[in-house]
Amino acid sequence: MTLHKQDLLVLEQLQTGFELLMQGKYPEQIPAEECSKPLAQVVLCFNRLAGQMKELYEYTVPLARGILNIERPGKMNFLAAGIKELHSKLNHLTWQAQQIAKGDYEQRIDFMGEFSLAFNSMVIKLDERERRLKEEILIRQKAEQEVRLQNKLMTDNIRYAGSIQRGFLPSDLDNAFLTISNIYQPHEHVGGDIFDYLWNEQTQTLSGYVADIMGHGVGTALQAMALRVLFRQAKEKRLSSGDTLRWINSKVSPYVAEDTFAAAIYFQIDFKRQVLSFAVAGINHLFAWTAQQTGLISKPGIFLGLLPDPEYEEHEIAFQSGDVFLFLTDGLFDLIADRKAFAVTMPDSTWSFLHALVAEHKGTDDASALKIVIK
Repeated sequence: MTLHKQDLLVLEQLQTGFELLMQGKYPEQIPAEECSKPLAQVVLCFNRLAGQMKELYEYTVPLARGILNIERPGKMNFLAAGIKELHSKLNHLTWQAQQIAKGDYEQRIDFMGEFSLAFNSMVIKLDERERRLKEEILIRQKAEQEVRLQNKLMTDNIRYAGSIQRGFLPSDLDNAFLTISNIYQPHEHVGGDIFDYLWNEQTQTLSGYVADIMGHGVGTALQAMALRVLFRQAKEKRLSSGDTLRWINSKVSPYVAEDTFAAAIYFQIDFKRQVLSFAVAGINHLFAWTAQQTGLISKPGIFLGLLPDPEYEEHEIAFQSGDVFLFLTDGLFDLIADRKAFAVTMPDSTWSFLHALVAEHKGTDDASALKIVIK
């Protein structure tokens, strides 16, 4: 059988076209008008196959990249039928994943074989993990609530302890002989500072002290209250200022922790003799505005409880009407930057200055002071 020249040419084009398809390339349409009718049918089938394969390629490449919003091949492209079904399932799977992201762990798939098993297992584990997390969060929230309640209870108790501690402090005093004003600002609600004074109308004497326990908090406040009891007991013994501190020193050790110490300054004012006597134990300073001396007065004296039997020297200052004495703890004394200028300032101005200083540095340390004005 002899083939027409045009048919031979078309056969060569068909061979080339199949070779291109085998290489993943897509040939141009082969014209069938000039060839024989039987061969023309073959050419039409080839052109349709090549077009569907090209359409399938252009469809699958975006899918492989995760792009689902693409146009699908026509109904007559039977080569793409399986891929189109997979495309539909991927769209549905995407919707299910979105529902899971919103917390719907009831989603399951059963149309993708081994992937379905892995996917469903993942969803179940996510559900279990979220349940555990919610339970842990609930437990933690309850624990945090309990901690907040305990903290509130503790804070309320500390505030109540602070109000009790303040209640033990004496009020300002104003009689025919003198006036006493005080400043008391604990580091928190309670503090380690304490002061007290007692006026004896019969003997016309005033005895008192300012003390400071190192540290802050409830424990320190309890130590300060123990020290107050000791000073009250010492007062009943009618000792001198120096002997009072010696007696306190012999009794204070059980009430002061090993890693802390107690400081104090004790004074007695005798209006019959017109003399202020004092002894120091760690609070080694006072300010005086008198005819005898004006300014900062500093004397040596070891802290209470450090040595078994130290000496506390007694000092005296004569006074007269209008004189002023100022006793203060280190928490306030250390805030005075220029003590020389402070000492030559009028007492009324210094008292206002101390109030402002305490307000400015509130919460940094305990701060206490006594001002005594002789009438």
